Amino acid sequence: MFAPIHHVSLLTRFAEDNQFFYTEILGLRLVKKTVNQDNHKMLHYYYGDYAGTPGSVITFFVVPSLAHRYDNRHFLSTIGLKIPKGSLLFWEQRLSDLHISFTKEQNTLHFKDKDHVNIRLVEVEQASLKKERQVDNSIPLTKQILGLLSTEFHVAEPEKTAHFFSQLLGWETSNNRIQLNGTDFIQFVSTATTEKTRMGRGSMDHVAFSVKDENELENLYERAKNQGWTIEKIVHRGYFKSLYIREPGGNRVEFATLTPGFTIDEPLNMLGESLALPAFLERGRVEIETNIYKEK
Repeated sequence: MFAPIHHVSLLTRFAEDNQFFYTEILGLRLVKKTVNQDNHKMLHYYYGDYAGTPGSVITFFVVPSLAHRYDNRHFLSTIGLKIPKGSLLFWEQRLSDLHISFTKEQNTLHFKDKDHVNIRLVEVEQASLKKERQVDNSIPLTKQILGLLSTEFHVAEPEKTAHFFSQLLGWETSNNRIQLNGTDFIQFVSTATTEKTRMGRGSMDHVAFSVKDENELENLYERAKNQGWTIEKIVHRGYFKSLYIREPGGNRVEFATLTPGFTIDEPLNMLGESLALPAFLERGRVEIETNIYKEK
């Protein structure tokens, strides 16, 4: 069974610091360095397990001039990550040694990256990563991050967002939570302001949910259209095909296929080592590389 949360995508101002945090501190692999397909000046980093398996992936759009974010009426927040049972003490010590401030709550560690993204490491009853998904680094194989666990939808009217997921996907809400499987979930949090949200450093642009294949994605698109939801677009990203919808609370939701994956333009052992472009962007490589936003 595949992971219900395919990936989450956020914004960062600091390319080098972002890479250091997610690879050297959290121990993920940079599996793809490409560009934002809607703005080719913007780098797009993908982190995940060794293979970039759906369900392990966190992505960042790099915007060097990015200002402070304002999380107000609606926003997505918090990267929940699973770690194996018995690894919490290891991660406590690791964060302490690397001077990352954190708080502990039962089986959970709370901390932030340089863009003030909320991150949670949560112990779960799940086996360690299979060998083909393990990253070769200083983190013991039995302690490595397993993948995405959760995220939060902050909205003015949680019941409307809950209705969206119920109607479109048949997912039911209990106590403002949709339990996606034995461990993974999304949480709805009520906001109490009419002030507009402004995207900035650390904003989460969207959360993507997994869809088996293109046929299921097309069926989902037709169902969303027939139900009258706000569809932004359906587009092939090269690495997967995606459907983007605005849920009633105003947050962007993506549905993404499990394939073809990240090895369509790089071999597995060289993922993330150079600027990768899907075939439909390759002809413009020189211009794209020339115009990429430079870190200030």
